[in-house]
Amino acid sequence: MALLPKTGVSPIMTKMEKICVLGSGTVRMNSPVYRQAEELGRALARAGFSVYHGGYGGVMEAVAKGCREAGGHNSGVTIAGKRRPSNAKRHGNSLFVASHIPRKNPYTSAEIKVPSWEKRLLKLIEMGDAYVFLDGATGTMNELFFVWEMANRGLHAKPILLLGKELHQLVKFLKKNGMVKIPENFHRVATIQRVVKYLVERRGRD
Repeated sequence: MALLPKTGVSPIMTKMEKICVLGSGTVRMNSPVYRQAEELGRALARAGFSVYHGGYGGVMEAVAKGCREAGGHNSGVTIAGKRRPSNAKRHGNSLFVASHIPRKNPYTSAEIKVPSWEKRLLKLIEMGDAYVFLDGATGTMNELFFVWEMANRGLHAKPILLLGKELHQLVKFLKKNGMVKIPENFHRVATIQRVVKYLVERRGRD
């Protein structure tokens, strides 16, 4: 069985200050998920949390926008390198990767650059004191399952909060087969208010 890579994440719970928000990079402005992420960013900023995200569009843009508008600080983890035009000539895999780097969103307060998609996920996991997941596609599923498996293996004890309705249905479906393990720090949360309330209470206990 392959071992999970080293991430710099301590299994010991750290002080609750930095919240990592993950979700779809393709949701459009004024869509329900975009508006939800924007309001989440505002709520986290007003509660005194710093927000970390993937630095690009969709949920990442929305949570950064809401956080910034509320006077909070947010950091985006992005891939180092320049975007290439889609019709540029390819040279091996490097140009393929560069041409698939999305555009950065304009609401990010600080940018943390890493060399690859894999290191981007590991950096997001490392930076967050808690993880809030909104609905998304395969990229979001990859992030969720990775963080989830790390918790199951005792590699971190950070809260994992699922705010997206589709994510709630996914977990419900997976639990039916009896093969998935739900860690103690794993929670399905119905509203933004409950997300913030939980995080504030955890911060008060740390």
